[in-house]
This record gives sequence, structure tokens and C-alpha cells, in this order.
Amino acid sequence: MRQWIAVFALVGSVAAHAGVVDQAAAVAALKEGKLAMDIRSQTDYEAGSVLNAVRVDDRRLVNQMKQVIADRNAVFVIFSSTDSKADKAQEKLRAAGYFSVINGGNYEELHNALYDITDDPAE
Repeated sequence: MRQWIAVFALVGSVAAHAGVVDQAAAVAALKEGKLAMDIRSQTDYEAGSVLNAVRVDDRRLVNQMKQVIADRNAVFVIFSSTDSKADKAQEKLRAAGYFSVINGGNYEELHNALYDITDDPAE
């Protein structure tokens, strides 16, 4: 019985950590100069990105990460066009051993938070 409780606790803690957007940590890391992985389309990337961003193809994410960041303990930020795409990318990277990845969520909200942009045109 205790073994089952331990298994359920472990599975629950892993599920709780999978795909969690932490925009505040992402903004802080980018301001410190950490690298960002932009997982959006090439067209979106060319239209604009954030500080220290490198575009990475979602379909080849893990292989490209090995070329860009060899140290799997390095802290870096990922973001995409939607929170759910960023969540899936974070899960892929964690499965490949990149546990220090910070999920910045979707580009628009991350960009607005990083550059302190509000939606109110009067401000």
C-alpha cells in the first residue's frame, strides 16, 4: 500500500511540474542575459522576437538544442505562439534531460511583460 502511495505522489509531482508557464522567471532570466529559444514559425520570428532569442524548429527541438546548448543544466527560456505549444516543448526538453528550462509561455504576453507594455493605449 505504501508503495502505491509513493508512486501516486511521484506521478502527481511530475505532472504538476510539466508544462508550467513562469513568465516572471522568464523575464528575470532574459534580463540577466540568459538565452531564449523561440519555437514559433520562421515568419513570426522574422517579424520580431525577444532579447537573446534563437529560433528553433519544434519538430527538431531536442536535436537543435544539443547543438545550441550542450550543457543540459544550463538555464534558458523557451516560448512559442501559444502557452500550450510552449508547454509541449518544455515537456519534450525535460524528457531529454533539460530540467532547467524556464517556460515563458506565449510570445505576445512574454514580450509585453519583458518590455513592460500594457494593452491600454492611454498609458
